[in-house]
Amino acid sequence: MIQFITRFLQSYGYDTTKDFALSVAPSFKYGLQSASVSLSVAFAIITEFTGVGPTLALAMLVAVVTEMWTGMKASRISGKHFESFRFSRCIIKLCIWLSIIFIVHSFYKDFSLSQDIFNVIASIFFNIVKLFIMMWFVIEHLISILENLAVIDGKPKEALVSKLEDCWDDVTKVFRKKINEK
Repeated sequence: MIQFITRFLQSYGYDTTKDFALSVAPSFKYGLQSASVSLSVAFAIITEFTGVGPTLALAMLVAVVTEMWTGMKASRISGKHFESFRFSRCIIKLCIWLSIIFIVHSFYKDFSLSQDIFNVIASIFFNIVKLFIMMWFVIEHLISILENLAVIDGKPKEALVSKLEDCWDDVTKVFRKKINEK
């Protein structure tokens, strides 16, 4: 069996199983295993504790960075200089959103520990609320980004948001029409 594995790995250019192992976990090759393991443990604990998983964290990071980048560009176009005050507002907003998600996730986790019907229903409810809040975060940041993009394009701040409102109105009209037809 060992010979089969060795030949198999050699067919991919690995001379030894150690070479293969180091390509799977290159942090060991560079002596970074402590950092790698520590960061992995920290992120796992944060995910479990706050309910903000890697995908959501990445989406939040992209939203916040995009909002900051478009905000700085819009400020420059408006003739406003970069201020730490405006940057700190972004951080405060992020902290508020993360606090809300943490609180709701804590209720979800607490109720999910027991399997009686009340706790199961409460767990489902708080999980839905958490998803709602996460979507709300995305929508609020999208609106902020659209405001910044409008300013960058030389339009009034509300220009792109108004187009989004018009699109929403059109979509809801279609659904209302379908519902009224039934």
